[in-house]
Amino acid sequence: MATELKRCLSLWEIVVYGVGLILGAGIYVLIGPAAGLAGNLLWLSFLFAAIVAGLTALSYAELSTIFPKSGAEFLYVKAAFGSEAIAWVIGVCALIIGISTASAVAVGFARYFGFFLISNPILVAIILILLMTLINFWGIEQSARFNLLATIIEVSGLLIIIGVGLYQLIIGHLSVPNYMELPSFEAEGLSRYIPIASAGALIFFAYIGFEDIANIAEEAEEPLKVLPKAFMYSLIISTALYVLVALVVVAVIPSTELSLSSQPLSAVMEKLIGGLSDNLIALVALFATANTVLITLIVAARMLYGMAQAGSIPAPFGKIHSRRQTPWFAIIIVGFLALTFLGFKKIEVLASITDVGVFVLFFFVNVSNILLRYKQPQTDRPWRTPF
Repeated sequence: MATELKRCLSLWEIVVYGVGLILGAGIYVLIGPAAGLAGNLLWLSFLFAAIVAGLTALSYAELSTIFPKSGAEFLYVKAAFGSEAIAWVIGVCALIIGISTASAVAVGFARYFGFFLISNPILVAIILILLMTLINFWGIEQSARFNLLATIIEVSGLLIIIGVGLYQLIIGHLSVPNYMELPSFEAEGLSRYIPIASAGALIFFAYIGFEDIANIAEEAEEPLKVLPKAFMYSLIISTALYVLVALVVVAVIPSTELSLSSQPLSAVMEKLIGGLSDNLIALVALFATANTVLITLIVAARMLYGMAQAGSIPAPFGKIHSRRQTPWFAIIIVGFLALTFLGFKKIEVLASITDVGVFVLFFFVNVSNILLRYKQPQTDRPWRTPF
């Protein structure tokens, strides 16, 4: 009988996990409202959000080398606060975030699926969660292969927009906007940048996902070396793609018009290439949402497994399948809970649960990193947060 998870993920496989989660489906929706706030300085809002996300990523990078195990946030808080109860609450919070995200994105998948075939959205979401739970159980290598395929498709959709858009800017088919133009806002001094910060706060949620890298530490080949790099690389790659997309979209469609579109990137693609662009974006979104569901289910199951290994919850949650080397019992429970969360039906309710949970989680992770610097100064830190 297997007693530990299978270590098989290389640095770049973990980076692909991170990029796939960060890109997700957020940019396909958020970029419109953000453009309405920031105008031509949309690119700066993406950079602002990346810096804010990066600060927490630095804490995760350091803590993941001290505790390279599943159940990451639970372990960080337990060591920093010395309280099993507080750690348990944070672990459950992380678990709820993963499950609610999986359910919310599954509903989003069903909406995009309806673009190709009229069907019952909840039934489609149920089938997707069951299928992704099966892949999760089958093995981390199989999950990594699906993730690679889905992430390539996600990135390709954005690269089409970037490539075609930049080409048309270079040859003069599109007018180059003033990328330093502040949005109209009745204020002076630094207050004039309030819309940029507001857009950055909105865009921040397009960066959520990098933190889940910490919970696949026990399946990384060399966690102490690769995890900090994976956090940084996934954020840098995603930010580069986001900024380039932002530069293109405001050149294709004025920001005020873009903000009124319910499918902003579809509108941009329609302007750039026409034809079946709507179908293309919908297809990309299907892979993006399915990929997010899979990874969040994986991470939630690893949280349960990690808490069981630490003795905080019943031992069966820490059971590993003898052949698949996956935490099969935790996977089944997480899949079941994701199905029950579909009872909320409204994606907005599920998204709100995720938003609140993420703020709580990030706060405790950053505080834990600071506390451990004082409480355990002699602890070996293969990677340290600068400054």
